[in-house]
Amino acid sequence: MFVMWSCEEQKAVGRRQKADYFSEVSAIASRRQAFFCLLLSAFCLLAVGCRRDMQDQPKALVYRESRFYKDGISSRPLVEGAVPRGFLRADRELYLGKKAIANNQPGPVLAQPMGTSSTAPASRLPAAPVSGTSAAALYPDDVDSFPFPITKEALDRGQERFNIFCSVCHGMTGYGDGMVARRGFNKPAPANYHQDRLRQAPVGHFFDVMTNGWGAMPSYASQIPVEDRWKIIAYIRALQLSQMKQGQ
Repeated sequence: MFVMWSCEEQKAVGRRQKADYFSEVSAIASRRQAFFCLLLSAFCLLAVGCRRDMQDQPKALVYRESRFYKDGISSRPLVEGAVPRGFLRADRELYLGKKAIANNQPGPVLAQPMGTSSTAPASRLPAAPVSGTSAAALYPDDVDSFPFPITKEALDRGQERFNIFCSVCHGMTGYGDGMVARRGFNKPAPANYHQDRLRQAPVGHFFDVMTNGWGAMPSYASQIPVEDRWKIIAYIRALQLSQMKQGQ
């Protein structure tokens, strides 16, 4: 009887221990759940407060009048001399086709507008036919050499871009007989690259024309990147060389 009582007592003690364990686990879980709910409530309060602050904060809307500034304009002007990231074009020869030191010597009389671009500089054309080496004097500020080495790959790229953007007016060989001109847009006619003035013109002149436009030709600055303009010019030089007669 004593042995049986001891077994029953041990079982009862075990049941009480298990009950105490599960009760403790349940209490810990309840405390964790309560802590998580409190933490979530705090984050919700923070989010609500942030949204309300951003919604009601004083801010200047674009083009809206402001009494904070003396001129009454909410949109403030850029600081003088500010340059957008990626637009610092300090290399005058590469980005403008102009010599680092400008030559302000007067040239012949202006005979043709440079185009409608606001960045187009004043340019002068000859009042008489060009002869000898006088063509270079027409464009004293334009560079006469490429700002980077011209390779076979650069010429191939220039030919590809020329065929896309230039050949429709100037023709595949540069005689100004492209499809656009043959279809009636020929007053004024597209330039013939093989005339004396353009054969003797510095490469910077061609860059200037592509960048700012010339006569009826619009600016291609927004369509052709800077380096591609130089590569097209290299291909134009190759076209001019290919059409020159022996002894010229």
